[in-house]
Amino acid sequence: MSFTARIRLDGKAAFVTGAAAGIGRATALLFAEQGVGHLVLVDLDAEGLTTTAQAVEDHEARTTMSTLNVADWGAVEQLVESIGEVDILVNAAGNISSSPFDVLELSEWQATIDSHLKGCFVTSRLLAPGMVERGDGRIVNVASVAGKRGGGFLGKTAYAAAKAGVDGLTKVTARELAPHGIRVNSVNPGLTDTRRLMPLREDPSVWERCLAAVPLNREAEPREIANAIVWLASDAATFVTGETMNVDGGIAME
Repeated sequence: MSFTARIRLDGKAAFVTGAAAGIGRATALLFAEQGVGHLVLVDLDAEGLTTTAQAVEDHEARTTMSTLNVADWGAVEQLVESIGEVDILVNAAGNISSSPFDVLELSEWQATIDSHLKGCFVTSRLLAPGMVERGDGRIVNVASVAGKRGGGFLGKTAYAAAKAGVDGLTKVTARELAPHGIRVNSVNPGLTDTRRLMPLREDPSVWERCLAAVPLNREAEPREIANAIVWLASDAATFVTGETMNVDGGIAME
């Protein structure tokens, strides 16, 4: 089978959280372009979800939209029970947390852990049984190089800790689900052109320092991160699991 054929996802069903904007939206659109037949789009932003759904449907993919909190077990469970089989899960949802350690409140810490780490656990835990039953499944979590580098300009305490947890969860679920034919990986974006960058762009000197930290000297487009996600979810990556892939322009260079 050619590489072009292996990257195709014809007829697959994909569940994408954080689908209203940024990396989640770019991933949903690329999935549709690659032939995914049913896209379950999840986010708290109903207006953004509608925009994504319209773009996806232009590629003749069927959509199911749901505005819910991915950390809400009951709400996610109800959705999972209503949608049928899911072949691919992408966890791209997450809040924006910017408080440094010395002023970080417990409420912000908990909301960030819930949004990024607990959300990945809930969706994975509820969708994995169906994948186990079929003997096949692909999970891709969106982490961040902030979790590998200890924060910095890419994210403060709660965000970096949550994303480090996402990479840890990726590895343990990859190990435990591998005997059932399920592959679990994560991507670790660096500076990416999403709304998370807005505070950094406000000060030209801060933005200049951010770009200087990236060997490629620019931010990524969300679609560049989506490219890696789609590859990991495809049959072109059938021997890749437990990987925490940096897609960061060279920031981490592990």
